[in-house]
Amino acid sequence: MQKLRTDGSSGLVTIPRAFLEKDGVLDDGEVPDEQQVDVERLGERAYLVRVAEDGSLPDPQECEVVERLAAQRILNEDAFGRQQRAD
Repeated sequence: MQKLRTDGSSGLVTIPRAFLEKDGVLDDGEVPDEQQVDVERLGERAYLVRVAEDGSLPDPQECEVVERLAAQRILNEDAFGRQQRAD
């Protein structure tokens, strides 16, 4: 787990180099100087970080984690969006 650091009036956290390398973000092994990144608040203490490619951001709906969470919610609810009970 990382520690949240301060950068002026903002919080700062790093993305591990291995993740950037796996996703093809690095340019000759280095982080590109002008790489655009979007940070979106999803909810309390939860954030989505997306790295732009050719000026466009990846669609969160195409992310495996988001798909899994959506499917899990669907399986846990009835047709009216109410939590199903085990009784």
